[in-house]
Amino acid sequence: MEKKSAIEKKSASGAALRERLLFPDLADRPISLMEAENGSAAVERTQEALSAITSRMLGPIDPTDLSDNPAAFTYFGQFVFHDIVFSRIFGAPVSDVSERALRNASSGSIDLSGLYGRGPVVDPHLYDWASANDTALCRFPLGLPGVSDRNVKLPVDGSVERARDLPRVDGSSGFMSLQGRKGPYRPLVADPRNDDNLVLSQLHCALMQVHNRLVDVQIAHRGATAQIAFEQARAYLTSVYRRVVVDDYMRRMLSREVWDHFFGGEGFRGPGADTLAPLADLPMEFSFGASRFAHGMVRERYSVNQAFDDIPGTLREMLSFSSQRPHGDVPVRVNWAIDWSRFAELGDPARMMRARRISPFLAFELASVKHAADLDGTPRSIAFMDCWRCYHLGLPSGQAVAEAVGAALADGPAHVRVLSGADMLPTEWCKERYPFHAAELERTLNAYPQFLTETPLSYYVLQEASVLGDDGNRLGPVGSYIVGATVAAALFNTSDSEIHVPLPWTVHPHTLAGLLRLADDRLVSDDELVGLLERTVRPDLSARGHRRTGNAV
Repeated sequence: MEKKSAIEKKSASGAALRERLLFPDLADRPISLMEAENGSAAVERTQEALSAITSRMLGPIDPTDLSDNPAAFTYFGQFVFHDIVFSRIFGAPVSDVSERALRNASSGSIDLSGLYGRGPVVDPHLYDWASANDTALCRFPLGLPGVSDRNVKLPVDGSVERARDLPRVDGSSGFMSLQGRKGPYRPLVADPRNDDNLVLSQLHCALMQVHNRLVDVQIAHRGATAQIAFEQARAYLTSVYRRVVVDDYMRRMLSREVWDHFFGGEGFRGPGADTLAPLADLPMEFSFGASRFAHGMVRERYSVNQAFDDIPGTLREMLSFSSQRPHGDVPVRVNWAIDWSRFAELGDPARMMRARRISPFLAFELASVKHAADLDGTPRSIAFMDCWRCYHLGLPSGQAVAEAVGAALADGPAHVRVLSGADMLPTEWCKERYPFHAAELERTLNAYPQFLTETPLSYYVLQEASVLGDDGNRLGPVGSYIVGATVAAALFNTSDSEIHVPLPWTVHPHTLAGLLRLADDRLVSDDELVGLLERTVRPDLSARGHRRTGNAV
């Protein structure tokens, strides 16, 4: 068979890209590579520019002037984005984009599929039984933390006794023998990406604990069968989770006008949600562009619990508690268990840490350390890869997307300002906070003027938040629109959700802090939990069967 002609390849590439863009008309306007110079090819010139720029995207260690958002939202957002997108990238040279396949391996819905998998019938390995007398699968097994870190004192607030970890399997023992590998503890969870770092894995574990409490109180206080307890616990927890996503996380992250556009209506369904077509896949402007804004919120140091009051844990240490990295330090050490009152609005506001402002000034581990790799195996920083993917995948520039967002919101109150040139340089607020770092980044950006007028979407969203997002407290209009449209489509227009029942938007709690409280019987008693269930979940309002779960109807 003859090879495809260049014209045929370009046509196929454009058609494939068009199906995966929120703005299909921009498929023919991919961001341009940097112009070749001094004998270097365009690809080499672009990577040279990105290396220089992203190495200067470095902010000081957790300045005192942080954002208004609790630190937990950095990782709650990561959990939510994992819930709706699991992209698989099969690389190909830039000159042959048509051979690259991008597809979403998750349901594309906000349905806690990363927690529940496909249900206890299809994924029984994720579940445990209710008791020795009832072997129906309905609960999650929980792991115990590992031995204490000798370099960290034990906290004295009771968190050690109550500490739990993800359930893990030691693949080097028992029925499996792996030569030359030391203790590959793997998480027994539906989405292994949720073991990416300490806070995320502890968040996943907390949701497991909430589900188990919901099952247990129904069996003990309401006489429910294990199957009914599972279905109603899942329906209630999914309902609370969805409400938190829209009414707490989205409210904090999106501009007010864009939030109203997508969620400001009855049942949180705004007028903009009706204009969205069901997505065959997650839009690439989200997956490889706007969703990267969360990297700007990552702190360099975290006071994990009472033991870290004097010397906070570093981001590198937080990342080390992961099965996703070679020689990951798992199970989680017992004295590294997360005290959620330090990450969310659960107690004393003075103890609660806040996330960094969304801006191009990132933590050292993201801007400088080579935690990622290019498709050819070259070690790269996360900041570099966020920008390079925009070129490599042929995404439109941030300016082109801003024009499209402006047209989409033209009939509403939101005004979309297209940032270009000097607008892409560090703001006066950033210069005041980080005079040295801002000067270095500005000098480097001016050395590559094409970057200022044709900006990778991931960088554009960070800069837009800094300029138009209340000084980085939230996203600007472009970032808000892409994230809001993706979440609204996942909530309202996805046919492949595992939960096919009308979940009430009046469910309580409706904040992330309230959701985390449900895991702790010292904060929410069993009687209070039963009351919440009785006001929300009726026997006929359970998670009914679906072809992906294998649950009985």
